[in-house]
Amino acid sequence: MALEILAIVVTPINEVAKYLFGSLKQQIRYLTSYNTNIQNLRSQVSELKLTRDEVQTRVEAAQRNLEEPFPNVQKWLEDTTKEKLDEQLRDFDEANINKKCFKGLCPDLSSRLRLSKQAVRMTETFHTLQEKVNDFLVIGIAHPRPPPNIELVRRPTIVANILPRDSLMNDLMEALGDSNIRSIGVHGMGGIGKTTLVEKINNELAGHILFNKVIMVIVSKDPDLMKIQDEVARRLGLNLEATSTNVRASRLFERLEAEEKLLIILDDVWKSLKVEDIGLPRGCKLVVTTRSQDVCVQMDLQKIIKVEPLSKVESWDLFESKAGDVVTLPNLEPIAQNIVAKCKGSPLAIAALGSALKSVKEEYVWNSALYVLSHPTRSDLEGIMPEVVTSLRFSFERLESPEIKKCFLFCCLFPEDYNINLRDLRDYGIGERFLKVGGTLDNASDKLLTFIKKLKDCCLLLEGDKENSVKMHDVVRDVAICIGGDAEYGFLVNVGGGLIKFRESEDLKEKKRISFMKHSKDVLRDPLECPQLKSLLIRENDDIRIDQESFFEDNKSLEVLDLRGMSYRFIMPTPQSISCLTNLKTLHLVDCDVSDKISLLGGLRKLEILNLSKSFVKTLPEEIGNLVNLRSLVLNEAELSFVAPNVISKLSYLEEFYIYDYYKEWDTTTVEENTMLA
Repeated sequence: MALEILAIVVTPINEVAKYLFGSLKQQIRYLTSYNTNIQNLRSQVSELKLTRDEVQTRVEAAQRNLEEPFPNVQKWLEDTTKEKLDEQLRDFDEANINKKCFKGLCPDLSSRLRLSKQAVRMTETFHTLQEKVNDFLVIGIAHPRPPPNIELVRRPTIVANILPRDSLMNDLMEALGDSNIRSIGVHGMGGIGKTTLVEKINNELAGHILFNKVIMVIVSKDPDLMKIQDEVARRLGLNLEATSTNVRASRLFERLEAEEKLLIILDDVWKSLKVEDIGLPRGCKLVVTTRSQDVCVQMDLQKIIKVEPLSKVESWDLFESKAGDVVTLPNLEPIAQNIVAKCKGSPLAIAALGSALKSVKEEYVWNSALYVLSHPTRSDLEGIMPEVVTSLRFSFERLESPEIKKCFLFCCLFPEDYNINLRDLRDYGIGERFLKVGGTLDNASDKLLTFIKKLKDCCLLLEGDKENSVKMHDVVRDVAICIGGDAEYGFLVNVGGGLIKFRESEDLKEKKRISFMKHSKDVLRDPLECPQLKSLLIRENDDIRIDQESFFEDNKSLEVLDLRGMSYRFIMPTPQSISCLTNLKTLHLVDCDVSDKISLLGGLRKLEILNLSKSFVKTLPEEIGNLVNLRSLVLNEAELSFVAPNVISKLSYLEEFYIYDYYKEWDTTTVEENTMLA
């Protein structure tokens, strides 16, 4: 009994003693590890600062790529600023660490114990912050920005100085605000200002409570349903896989159904469209611009608005803004007034003529312009006033040289609303010699930029949506195709028209420049019999194959050839007869299979530009060293495994050499100092 009582008394005392001893032992450990704990803290903070710099660098790189950091990453950066970390270490400055007691005879044990404990806790906290970075590396630092609710149109238009046309704006805004009107058609002649009007409406709706989201898509004369769907999906942040258009339409419909207060603008519609084929729900509000009122009727649009020509006052103000103060000269003002009257209120005609006559003081030039307008060019161009065609032809004829005229006409080889890459245009110009080749490639680029500026000033070209690109107004392109079709130039533009249209083209043997783009699932079987052909573009077609190995045998005069498949969708085979093109100066083989034909290129001794981007090349053989006139070689993203020794060093005139990605074996000794690497 006594033993039991003793156990009851002793056991708690023993436990308390153990606790007190353990606590004392821990306190002693804090004191003995004082310097180590503080050093560990400082090391942890230093490591955390380095990690923060790395995370900050990654975030800044993501922001330059228009991505946004995740909220937890942003919060982590806010918690680990240098100021906050230094503030946390303030208690550990030299004065506190070396604090003494008993008149400096011994360390202040109380302060040391407190600081040591604090250092351990803070080290654990900072270690936790350090460990969070591992989570960032798994989920990512940043994410793509969500698409804007309204994508502002910032590119200048040909009629940028046009008056606001308030009545039209008010009519359209009133219709958009009417809940009983679900669809609106805006129609008028080509170049009358329809696109300018809806672009202005698009920008006006930014921040407006009328719609949560506005999506504007250009349809064009040869509509590509997949491209239209992709553009709508891009604005929704939706990833549409390359399946059938019907499946894509269903996915798009489901996504759009979730949107409230949505406006869709379909610009430049040429024929009746079934919005269900795109995937647009009937519930969204729709605006369609078109040259034809019949399209509005066929699409059963509820409200139809016609864009009328400019008034007399608006016409004069626009013309004066383009031509300058010269129109106020007493001898020229009456002629200028007659010219404006002859333009019949067409903004495009007025802007083009005003720009062509800018600062011109010679009266005979003005009289010539008036005479040309008084006898307008007859044209079969649908929905374009003869006065517009005449004014654009006059502007073209006023261009200063055959070279800039050819540069302008080359821009019509591309589809409507296409961003024309200036690098491609430069390479074509070198091949066809409308960019003089006496200097360097940089000189040729400068000459091209000079041409582009003048063409923009003349209202014949527009700024592109992408970097280093230009566009053509659809009406300007139509007129350019007409001009280019003259025997002198021999242009043939076949975009989405089908091979039947291509084969039945009149005077195919007389053509000098041909583009064949945006076709799908067909075969070019017959040899191309165009003995005068100088430039040929067969690019961005889906599953188009050249069946005849003798396809190019009758094209020995060809100077520019651009064969191009479609990235990630179609790799284009290269025909054997490419070896016949001994007069070739510019050759683009992009997204092509060149692997078994690459050695044939060695016989093209006049070649100056060779672009093999994104192509299957496999080997760059020694025959490429025979291209002694080559000035530019592009191998970006080409699948290339081996380069023959010294092949690059033999290209003594090489000025540009672009190469990255997909290389397995590369002998860097073959790259000489004469080449500019990028």
